[in-house]
Parts: sequence; C-alpha cells; structure tokens
Amino acid sequence: MTTRLPLVAAQPGIWMAERLSTLPGAWSVAHYVELSGSLDPALLGRAIVAGLAQADTLSLRFCEDNGEAWQWVDEARRFDEPQHDDLREADDPHAAALAIMRADLEQNLRVDSGNPLVCHRLLRTADNRWYWYQRYHHLLVDGFSFPAITRQIAAIYRAWQRGEATPDSPFTPFAEVVEEYQRYYGSDGWLRDKQFWQEQRRTLPAPVSLSDAPLAGRATGTEIWRLKLDADAATFSRLAAGAPQCQRADLALALTALWLGRLCGRMDYAAGFIFMRRMGSAALTATGPVLNVLPLAIAIDAQETLAELALRLAGQLKKMRRHQRYDAEQIVRDSGKAAGDEPLFGPVLNIKVFDYVLDIDGVQAVTHTLATGPVNDLELALFPDESGGLSLEVLANKQRYDEATLRAHVERLSALLAQFAADPALRCGEANMLSARETQRLAEINNTGIALPATTLSALVAEQARKTPDAPALADARWQFSYREMRQQVVALAEVLRARGVKPGDSVAVALRARCSSPWRCTPSLKRAPPGCRSIPAILTIACA
Repeated sequence: MTTRLPLVAAQPGIWMAERLSTLPGAWSVAHYVELSGSLDPALLGRAIVAGLAQADTLSLRFCEDNGEAWQWVDEARRFDEPQHDDLREADDPHAAALAIMRADLEQNLRVDSGNPLVCHRLLRTADNRWYWYQRYHHLLVDGFSFPAITRQIAAIYRAWQRGEATPDSPFTPFAEVVEEYQRYYGSDGWLRDKQFWQEQRRTLPAPVSLSDAPLAGRATGTEIWRLKLDADAATFSRLAAGAPQCQRADLALALTALWLGRLCGRMDYAAGFIFMRRMGSAALTATGPVLNVLPLAIAIDAQETLAELALRLAGQLKKMRRHQRYDAEQIVRDSGKAAGDEPLFGPVLNIKVFDYVLDIDGVQAVTHTLATGPVNDLELALFPDESGGLSLEVLANKQRYDEATLRAHVERLSALLAQFAADPALRCGEANMLSARETQRLAEINNTGIALPATTLSALVAEQARKTPDAPALADARWQFSYREMRQQVVALAEVLRARGVKPGDSVAVALRARCSSPWRCTPSLKRAPPGCRSIPAILTIACA
C-alpha cells in the first residue's frame, strides 16, 4: 500500500452520504458517447486503457479505520481493455445498448461492494455507429474531470491514428490536492471563509421548491427525470443584444432564478450554486471530485429589469467565489446542525462552460448523460454556447415531480425568455408567467366576440369614481360608501403600507372585521400600494370570516 491520504474536498460528503444511504448505486456517474463514422475499436480500446492509467484517482482504493475514511492510489492497478458488444443483429440495437448500460448501473456499485468502480464498454449498434459507455464512482471524479478524461482518451486515440507519440498526461496527482487542502484547513484563509459563510447563513432566505412535498435534507431515491430545452438561438441572442453590459451566462442565470422565484411565489429564496473550486489550485488539472454546492441568496426586486438582476447576481457570485473552498456541509455544522438534517437550499443551479466537444478524426461524437448522482429536488444545468445559443437540462427527483408538470414549467421558461428578448425594459414583477400554450388557451376562454379595452381593476374603479363619485360602491345593512369614499380609504391604506416598509413585489394580508365599514377588506388590490405589491385574497377571506 502506498501512502494513505485523507478524503478531501467533495469526498467526505460523498462518503458519508453513501454510508447513510441504502441505495446501491446512487453515487455512480455515467455517460455514453455516440460515435458515428469510421472507428478502429481495437485502437480505441487500447487508448482507453492508456488514458485511464493517466488519471490516478481512477486507481484509488478506500478503507475505514477507527471510523475515519482513508484512500490510497493502487499503483499495481492495471485496467483491462473494454468489452466489445456487437448488437447489430438485435431487433432494436439502440434499446439493447441502453438495457446493457442500465443493467450495469443498477447493480451494487457502492464503494465497498467489491464491484469495479470504473467501467468502460464499447457497444456496436450499426456498421458505423458505436456507443462508448463510461461509468465511475463519484469518489473518483466529478462533473468537470469526467469529460476531461474522455477528451484525453480521444486525444490518445487521435495521436495513435496519426502515428504520433502518446500525449503526456495533463492530470495533476491527487496527492497534491490533498496536501493543499490539509494546508487550507485551519489556516487564516479557512477562518476568513468560515466567517464569510457564517454571515451569509444568518441572512440566508428559506429554500423553495416547485414541488408541494416538503424538502428533505438529502436525496432518498435515484429515479430522475431528465428534460432538455434548447432555447431559440435568435431569441437568446436578442436578449443578449438588449443587455450588452451582461455576460450571456449571467443573463441565463438571472432568467432561471426569476422563473423559479415567480413560479414558487417567492421573490427571495436560497438556491444551490455549483462552484468548480479549481481556479488557482492544484485541483485545476486533477481528476478527483472537488466541485462544491454552496447556498446562493436570491432576492428579486419586482421593479428591476432582467439585466439589473443579472448584474447583481454576478456581483454576488464574484464575492462567493473568493470563499468557494469552504465545504457546504461545514456551513451546516457551523450553525449547530448535522449535515443532512435539513435542506440548506432547494433547486441547484449549474452553469456549465466546460468543453464537451470531442475531436476524433472522421468520427462525429455526441455525449449522452446517464447518471450524475442523486438529485434532492431539482438541478438546472445551463449551457450557454459560443454560437449564441442556450440549452437547459432539468434534472428532477421523480419522487417529487411528474413529467407533465415539469414540461409545463419548462414551456413557461421559454415564454419568459421571449418576453425579455422583446422588451429589455420589462420589469421582473411584470413578466407574464404563462406559457404560449396557456396564453392561447386563456385567449380562447376569454374570447367574448366583443373588443374590450386593455385596462386594470384599479383603473376601472378610478374611472368610475371620476364619473359618479357619489354613487354607492359598497353597502351592507348599516353602512354605505360612495366610490369617492371607497377610493379615499384605499389610498389611505396604500400610504400606511408604504410607511411601514411595504415594497414592490411584497405580499400583504389585511385582517379586518367582515363589515362594509372596512372597504379595505374588499379592495386592497384596487390601489397598488406601492406598485407591484400583491394582496392575498384567500388570507383576507379567512381573516375576516
């Protein structure tokens, strides 16, 4: 055995989560690359072996000693060439290939199972089409290093095809990352990070979810919905052109954050945000898992534009990046709770700017994700590309969501994008949250065959008060109010609310007796006080009953 190393960065959280779970393969990550073209499978098989040997974390072994987890690189580890499966004669080669990959993922793949923590397999589905299956335990790689290993294997294959020497390994030994983290823990930098996150935790809003089910502290299942949205490139380009002061990734993040908040009915909430935790570190070129999911406090001002929200969120993330090495589990422990007892955030946001393109001479390569580890609630992966497009991948816990609901939510995001692309000055609180299909349906329902002016209830009451100020507006057995009197009381309520700090976008419940002498009970939404403020009729009804 070589030198034992402690688990660092994301590893302790993964180790403990697997220990506390009974799920057999939740912490496996896998994808397959669809290869179309002229391929030399024997050469690729040898390139896979050579590439795997260059990433030392793929040879890690693990043990537990007196309750403490350890790891070491098994320098005697040798990888076998991947198994080749010819499925061309199957009734449905694609389905047969997927079944083989699913069967591999469904076996016991826990770190102590005895089954291989690394698996590559080549599945031939047509004369010129192969599926290159790749699967690892999450203790060995993360979402950044996984595609980096795939790219290095492709580089080796390409070099050998051209008769060139094997490319040198680009990967840093993971022992250097461990040493770096050992210096970090307890250092002045660690103490500064701890203070920063303690301050953040004290003011962190509560998490939200698009599901009605209560949020759990950790995932309880591995069944995941995967939905993909490819936003219209021209529409997203118009959005970016209307906000030249913003980065495309920041606009995509702001749009998604607003979409979540509006759908949840919360303008402030805690989301998770995935940080690479690699820049300026030995981890930049290491293959071990170091990605960190940290809480991002999102507060949306109903009167700001999407560009203003994007710039503000970008500023928050810039501050957070200086402290991104601090473990999310430690933030929870610092607050006196055990990691996993309660959720620190709900949906997780992930901006993926990694290079997923494979360069293999004469072969078109498309990567398909199969497993990324457990999802507690929602994970939203944003892929802004250099050509101006935007893709969104939604991963959702099947125990909390149904597919139809998710698809409806994704349609609403497309409609939201179109609105801001058409009107850069549109305020966050004024955007319509209906999808194009829902808007069409609403138009059909409300089609009376008579042209009606576009107006609001507040404007109608104000107009009626101007026309007939002394006409009765509200009455009961004892009291009667004219339109002028009713409007005066509504305006008075607006001034009271504004003086008490009510801001645009706030929700206000007014508890009053059920009588006509309290016209506020019936008309709190007639006067926007201040603009963007929302009343809650259901609460008003209960309070006055």
